[in-house]
Amino acid sequence: MGRGIGQVMNYQLIWGAILLLTGIGVFYRIPAVISKIKTIEQFSGFGIYFAYFSFCFIGAILVGGGIRKIYNNIK
Repeated sequence: MGRGIGQVMNYQLIWGAILLLTGIGVFYRIPAVISKIKTIEQFSGFGIYFAYFSFCFIGAILVGGGIRKIYNNIK
C-alpha cells in the first residue's frame, strides 16, 4: 500500500505552496507587528531593527524554500 511517485510529488507541491503563502503572509504582517513591538520599551533602539531584520529573514527563507520546492516538482 505504498504511495505512487505522483502522489508524493503532489504532496511536495502542496507543501511548497504552503511555504510560499506563509512567507508572503509574514511579509504582509511585518508592519503591524513592528508597530506593536515599537510600543515595548525594551525593544527601543537597535531592537526594532533586529526584529525587522529577523521577520524579513524568516519571510525570505519561507518564500525561497516554497519557490524552490515548487520549481523542483514542476520541472
